[in-house]
This record gives sequence, structure tokens and C-alpha cells, in this order.
Amino acid sequence: MGQHRNTPFEPASTYLDAALVPRRGTPLVKALRTAASIAASLLTNDVEAGPSAIDLVVSRRESGGEVLRVTAGGAQEADALLLRVRRDLATKDVAEFVSEWRVAPQEPASADD
Repeated sequence: MGQHRNTPFEPASTYLDAALVPRRGTPLVKALRTAASIAASLLTNDVEAGPSAIDLVVSRRESGGEVLRVTAGGAQEADALLLRVRRDLATKDVAEFVSEWRVAPQEPASADD
């Protein structure tokens, strides 16, 4: 990991958290998304078919500010993505996590920055 010499490792999870949240949208957009999901699942016999209603959000623990929001896919795909992001948050420092996920921080991730 990209630690500086003589600097203790601080995982990104010290400063960032990840969660699955409902996708943003007006009530009409949400209703259309639901209808599209139902139609797609009926046509394909796949309950995971259709547009995703879930986003994965990485936010700053201190301020709650969002640093990453991506469409998470269906329930199984979303769970797998959340596990991967949480693993990365626990095993990478903030710089490595930001570099890998190509997050453009809008504010310092720690009080030391």
C-alpha cells in the first residue's frame, strides 16, 4: 500500500463510509423506473431486470458529504459492489481509494489535510 515511510496506515474507512441508498428522482421518475422494472421482469422472467433503483454512495464520515455516487444495479449486484467498496475502504488509504475509484474530493477527507 502507498504508505509514507514512518507514517502509520490509516484505512480510508476511518474517514469514508459506503451505503446503498434509493436512487434520486422525482415521484414520476421513480414510478416510471418501477414500471420499467416490472415490465422487464415480466418479459424476461428475471426479477433483477430493468433499471436500478439503488445507488452506492460513499460519503465523508465527518460531514456526510458525498464523494461518490454510482448506480449499484440489482439487489445482488448492489450487495456485491457494497462489499467490494467496503473491503477497499478497509484495506486502502484515502489516496489509494480515491485513485482507484477516481473520486474527485471536494473537501479534505481528514482534519489533517
